[in-house]
Amino acid sequence: MKVLALLLVLLGYSQGQTVELKYALFTATEIFDSSGAVPAIELAEQMVNSNDSILPGYTLAHIGIKDTKCDRAISLGLFFEALSSPNSPILGLLGCGCSVASTPVAEIVQHKSLSQVSYGSSSIELDDQDRFPNFFRVVPSDAEYPAVFNAILQQYGWKRVAILTQNEGIFTASFERLKKMFVAQNVTVMNRVIRSELPIQELNTNFFLEDDDYRVFIINAYSQFAQHIICEAYKRGYTYPRYVWILYAWYADEWWTQDADIGCTSSQLAEFLDKVLAVQVFAVPSDENAMTDTGLTANEFDTLYETTLSTSNYSSSFVAPIGYDALWTFAFALDKTNHMLQEMTRDDILNTTGCLGENSRDGMRWELVSLENFTNDNRLMSCVIRWNLQRTDFIGISGRVHFNDIGSRFKANSKIYQYRLNESNGTLASQYFARTDHQNSTTTLAIVYLSNESTGTVYSGGVPLDGTPFNKVNTFHDALVICYYILAGLGLLYSTVCLVFNFTQRNKRVVKLTSPNLNYFLIAGTYIMYAAVFLQLISSTVYEVNYVRCIMDTLVYNIGYCMAFGVILAKMGRINYIFNNPTASKTTVRDWHLIIVTLLVTGFGTLLVTLQVAIPQLRPTPQLIPDDEHGIERDEYNVRINNTVYNCIVGASVEATAWIIVTFLYLVVLQIVGIVLAIQTRKVKVKVLNDSKYIAALIYISSIVLVTRPVAIFGVNNLLNVSEAILSGGIIIVSTAFLSFVFIPKMVSLARDPKGENVFDKSSDITTAEISLSRKVSVVDEAELKIKQLEAKVAQLEKKKLELQKYENEKCSEILVNKNNINGCIGSVDSVSGTII
Repeated sequence: MKVLALLLVLLGYSQGQTVELKYALFTATEIFDSSGAVPAIELAEQMVNSNDSILPGYTLAHIGIKDTKCDRAISLGLFFEALSSPNSPILGLLGCGCSVASTPVAEIVQHKSLSQVSYGSSSIELDDQDRFPNFFRVVPSDAEYPAVFNAILQQYGWKRVAILTQNEGIFTASFERLKKMFVAQNVTVMNRVIRSELPIQELNTNFFLEDDDYRVFIINAYSQFAQHIICEAYKRGYTYPRYVWILYAWYADEWWTQDADIGCTSSQLAEFLDKVLAVQVFAVPSDENAMTDTGLTANEFDTLYETTLSTSNYSSSFVAPIGYDALWTFAFALDKTNHMLQEMTRDDILNTTGCLGENSRDGMRWELVSLENFTNDNRLMSCVIRWNLQRTDFIGISGRVHFNDIGSRFKANSKIYQYRLNESNGTLASQYFARTDHQNSTTTLAIVYLSNESTGTVYSGGVPLDGTPFNKVNTFHDALVICYYILAGLGLLYSTVCLVFNFTQRNKRVVKLTSPNLNYFLIAGTYIMYAAVFLQLISSTVYEVNYVRCIMDTLVYNIGYCMAFGVILAKMGRINYIFNNPTASKTTVRDWHLIIVTLLVTGFGTLLVTLQVAIPQLRPTPQLIPDDEHGIERDEYNVRINNTVYNCIVGASVEATAWIIVTFLYLVVLQIVGIVLAIQTRKVKVKVLNDSKYIAALIYISSIVLVTRPVAIFGVNNLLNVSEAILSGGIIIVSTAFLSFVFIPKMVSLARDPKGENVFDKSSDITTAEISLSRKVSVVDEAELKIKQLEAKVAQLEKKKLELQKYENEKCSEILVNKNNINGCIGSVDSVSGTII
């Protein structure tokens, strides 16, 4: 009944003695249709004119409805036509119905002393107050959309999105805002440009590349272009549940049916659109039954609007309530201007509005006149009207209407829709299921589901993935781990056997000559290196475990290697010293000398790796790198799986890499020293020094293994099992070689000579120099060599004694035959015997 009464009032209101104030009304069709707002604007005009408290003595009337067809050139032509029409002057412009048509007009309206209030132009480009100082809009700015899109992505955990952008200012400006916000949220963004200058039929729809791996798409374009895009996507099977599409909800009703010449039927597009999301930044009332400042509730407006539509040629439009409020915005601003003109002096108006200036500027009028005497060259009146528009604040059908400093509406709400296909009858409808709200009183928007709606109702089959390739962390092959663990375990057992052998046989001369005290350090080094194999092959996908592995691997291997190789260098140094300094006057090299050398070599290596671990900038940390052994795989949703492995070296900082090189060079220097010593002692022939031959071979082997380490670390690091097979295999080979070349010859010698006394080769002559040389080798029991030297001298004297006895016996025999001087012969023998003894 109340609505009927309102209709009777509107149909029968009497204007009385009123002055008509003219305004231009521009709408748009074609690529964006806002013409459905016209009946709402005319309804608002009637409501204003029937309200005696608004603009008393005046009525509002448009000079005709002008369709810009959302075209720049047409819009400009219509604007100049309105300025020169018999109905001019006009006090303002309501329109132009779309952003493309509004932009060129909004740049020049201030030069005609006009203000423009738009109900359908949402482009971010129009936020530029310097270019468009007299432009206001009741429709929310597209600057609101990025926050809504971002809220959707955050709600469903999507971190990868492709944006298909039409190269129109309204969309390119939106893309820049979207990209900036997404990047700030660590969202990967890919943009593909839709070329508006091409005919739609020739639209390049090659937006979908198989290697893009994007699953979330935002169509940032007009609906005509969106039709062609989704048709191509339909043909490629880019549909739910593998793919997500997000559109603008301000497209016309059943927009997917408007162009039949796209290669897809309407039913196919409807099938594609099932589960597609649509977003609209929209001004909505907080209470649809609450009375507004325009004299209607939102529900009453809806009823009147539908009634008006039934008698017009227009279709329903979402911008209708905004167009209604746009007319009221203009009316309230004119009403306040009228009150200022009637109630305030000129100076008061100038001081209040800040519209101060000279009486004339560039030939334009600069004076205050009544509204009916307004002309399009009066800058002062234009300034006052603009000032009042800026401060308009009322509750309209679309909610509270007020503007920020750039003429855009404050605090727009948003609606999120989902297209849902009714499988029983095949109809497609958009369902309003959520809105956005500020989270915890912050500027961050969050999704708020309506009653009976949830993630489960939106995506009953589960939230689609965003196509972000996910990393699959691979570890060592089980066979490799088992094999090397067995070998390393056997190595530890082998070290234990050598330890027991060295301890139990330490007093045997053949072992004693190899410095058993020094051998303990070598065995300890091999224990550590075998243990390093277990640490290197820890098989885990957990970062923290790999972090510990990187730290321990760096420490353990280098310390063990330096300790074992330090023993080898000490022994080689001793041999080289003795070989090149054979005289007895030189200082004897003792065990403690060699132990100091070993500790120095080990200590410096330990210092290098300790600094590497202790200093954060140098510390090796696990980094995920591609695993080329497995390559790229795809899951059941065709999402790429990047096979990766943790690596402790690759990806390190410059400082860490430099320190790794320094540590490696230290090992190289040790190898070079060992090779030089091996070359210098290669001609030693004394059996007691035969260790030098084995140690030289050991140095050559360890040098070859050392060269393979950088190859494994940097050359084949993407082949996890190959790289680790080389590294761990090298450790096992070197550790085993250390033990074998030192202890196996001694074990063989003891097997042949259980007493271990056969140190010298009796078949060869041992010169004094050789004995002196061998004397210096035994740092365990130097007295034994001295005894051996004396024993050799006694043996020579015994031999000489026997020769003299033989000679004298022969002489005595001759004497006995002659039976003369027997006593003299015996005396001579005793004399000789006494001399030998």
